[in-house]
Amino acid sequence: MTTFTLISGLIVGLAFGYALQRGRFCTNTGFRDILLSGDSTLFRAWALAVLVQLVGVTLLHAMGALPITVPPLWLGANVVGGLAFGVGMVLAGGCSSGTCYRVGEGLAGSLLALIAFGLGVVVTDHGILLPLERGLRAATVSDTRIGATLPEFLHLPTWVLVPPLALVTGAWLWRSGVTRYRSGGWPWQVSGTALGLVGVAGWLSSAATGRDFGLSMTGPLRTWFASLLGTPSALDWGSLLIAGLLAGSFLSALIHGELRWRVPKGQRLLQSLVGGSLMGVGAQVAGGCTIGHSLTGLSVLSLGSIVTTAFILFGAWGAGYFMFIRPMRRAMHGAPS
Repeated sequence: MTTFTLISGLIVGLAFGYALQRGRFCTNTGFRDILLSGDSTLFRAWALAVLVQLVGVTLLHAMGALPITVPPLWLGANVVGGLAFGVGMVLAGGCSSGTCYRVGEGLAGSLLALIAFGLGVVVTDHGILLPLERGLRAATVSDTRIGATLPEFLHLPTWVLVPPLALVTGAWLWRSGVTRYRSGGWPWQVSGTALGLVGVAGWLSSAATGRDFGLSMTGPLRTWFASLLGTPSALDWGSLLIAGLLAGSFLSALIHGELRWRVPKGQRLLQSLVGGSLMGVGAQVAGGCTIGHSLTGLSVLSLGSIVTTAFILFGAWGAGYFMFIRPMRRAMHGAPS
């Protein structure tokens, strides 16, 4: 591991963690709140972050300044893993990045969910669930070649597809008002722009170390937890990104007076444990989570990332319905929940 790997991974991680905490950015909240309350604040921040990366990475790659790796298309694994991850993040109360930044704020439930997430990843990749991962990936690869992108699937050059996608998304975002998810946090425009720029910086920084991919959580967490469980793994750019993320969110919470230790009740801790485990299994099966697929993978229009993101959304909405909407409707009609 070179000094550059150490410094660049930590610096990008620090910026990532700071931006997550200041923007209160969590994909679980962004996806779930559209269904529960009709609030699209964090969803718009996510869409803007993807848009900034999409434009930036496409331009850099077209100029020959950035090599890229496209997440594979494992149709069955993307569907099953995405659904499991979506359900898990609603149970845990946060996605992988949201869980990490809340650990930095001092939430015990998020710490438990993060530990369960890491163990779920390792158990799936090295333990008793390895046959499930291999079976879904081996049996369900589509006829399209591995690493397929949307432009390849449509037989269109990337430069033909990206501008209209950017214009439509940009026009929708432009018409949205300036709102914040929570008092004291950044407006969604600032959060989305900052996270998108950090994402582009992640691509460049990571590529400089020989890792031709951007921000991700699943692989780096697997490295950390495999090492802790006795499987030696060399620390790389991604694992140092995680260290920086936790430190960045901690520093942000400390600076802004939002750092305090909080322990939820027993039932909430159990949900964090189960949800974190489901997220870990789902992320490893699908080959990524809401960061590796729904932020970084979408910036290269990976078909695998598009499918995974769609089913993460379906899983989150299904869990949100049964956990929140259905009990509320029953209570309103006087029926036992």
